[in-house]
Amino acid sequence: MDRLTPYEVAYLVGGAGRAAVVVFVTLAGDGRLEIAYKRQRVKAVRTDSTYPVEAAALALVPESGLTVPEFLAAVAATPAVAELGAAVRAKGQLRALRWFSRTYRELREHPGTGVRRVAVLGVPGIEDDRLREMLANPLPGMPRVDPFSPVRDNTIDGSIGPSPGA
Repeated sequence: MDRLTPYEVAYLVGGAGRAAVVVFVTLAGDGRLEIAYKRQRVKAVRTDSTYPVEAAALALVPESGLTVPEFLAAVAATPAVAELGAAVRAKGQLRALRWFSRTYRELREHPGTGVRRVAVLGVPGIEDDRLREMLANPLPGMPRVDPFSPVRDNTIDGSIGPSPGA
């Protein structure tokens, strides 16, 4: 169990999405990501990394930044996160039914502290209140407006459809 990195633990317990959350928490905690909490956007401040998954995550962030949900989805889809699955499988930990794994059960019983706790418990395991609140309650997505058929909605209930002559 101790020979697994926090990213491998996250992949074992929660899959690619959990691994993305652990990458985000690690990079934010180290100060490599700058977070605008009200807008829920991230920008890369430093690009130094210890693990390949960290380097891949930092490479995804453009200079203008990304929203937190976009960042998490992009990190979860990277080949570096898929390689975490291969590494866990190579160590004999990942099976089709992970709850039969002794390591999985031990991790759930004793989650540990810090990043390992986040890897095991997910968002509820984050110690920073602001970061936990931001990940637990993401902002809703912005509505997409069709430029060829704009909608003018001047009512409370949204009963007006596309404007004529637009």
